[in-house]
Amino acid sequence: MAKEKVIKKASTGFNLDRLLFRGGDQQSFLEDLATLVEDGVPANKAIDVLEKVLEGPAKKVAQSISRSLAQGQSFSDGMVGWFPHYVVELVRIGEQGGTMVHNIRVAAEALGQQSQVVSTLFSELTYPIVVLAFACGIIMNFNTKGGILEQFAQVKPVAVWPESGQMLYSLAQLLTHGWWIVILGVIGFIILLNFILKTYIGPGRDTLDQLPLLSLYRKLTAASFMETLGLLVLNGVVFKQALTLISRQASVYLRFHMRLMERRLGKGEGNIADVLNTGLIDRGDIIRLRAIAEAKGFEHALVRQGKQANINGMKVLTKVSKLFGSLILALSAVAAGLMVMGTYAISQILGT
Repeated sequence: MAKEKVIKKASTGFNLDRLLFRGGDQQSFLEDLATLVEDGVPANKAIDVLEKVLEGPAKKVAQSISRSLAQGQSFSDGMVGWFPHYVVELVRIGEQGGTMVHNIRVAAEALGQQSQVVSTLFSELTYPIVVLAFACGIIMNFNTKGGILEQFAQVKPVAVWPESGQMLYSLAQLLTHGWWIVILGVIGFIILLNFILKTYIGPGRDTLDQLPLLSLYRKLTAASFMETLGLLVLNGVVFKQALTLISRQASVYLRFHMRLMERRLGKGEGNIADVLNTGLIDRGDIIRLRAIAEAKGFEHALVRQGKQANINGMKVLTKVSKLFGSLILALSAVAAGLMVMGTYAISQILGT
């Protein structure tokens, strides 16, 4: 009952610090904490140290844990609301079983792999986007008051310019007056796609999950799910309870598959791999897990399969990111070529 009150209290209301304290920050906090404890600092003293040296949301996390300990509650109770439920439960199990530091390290590793998706996209796409933005900025500068294109237009009407010059002028007009529409369109498309992938579970979702690029979401979701489920079961959480913990912060899409798993579990499926076979996890992984489930070490295998699936997914994500980066650089090259060809063609006709 006390645990439920803590969870309810921590989950009510809007807190910007909790919104900002995500993936990489959570991983860093846990790694700092584990390092201090491994160096011989008691857990409560380690939290005091972090409270003094950290800033921003991380400092608030340390304060939350410190208050929890001061009130006679557990270490993990202070983490509720700041970390995913499965992380809190891993730490709680570690507290009870004397393996808290090990479990904190395990949780930090799991968080690190999940936040790797964002860092991969950022690292692969930052440079191409900067180059494209720079090229667009130069074209927009051509179209400013007193710019090259305005000066050309004062000499000869745009209608008599060469085709490349007119294309350059049209692009400059679009970027100058509609750049915000382009940006909003791209952001809107990304948000819509993200929403569909996370929430749509209607007809055609199976087909959507098989498309070359969009299937990557399913693969990465399955990898994270397998590893997290394996870690929880490996650390003593009952399979059904582990599903409940993961589902609390899962997407609609993942919860849909987990409900199917719970139904199969309720029907008494003998092999755990058959319970997991809902279309989320790749067929090859299911076949491996089915064979392993008949022997010992299923939990370890689930973690290994999750990690391997995550590695494979990240390789595909890296290739896809590089592909999109190449397309963006190609657009930048086209824009640069249009600038050179357009200005040269216009200058040629003005000189005649």
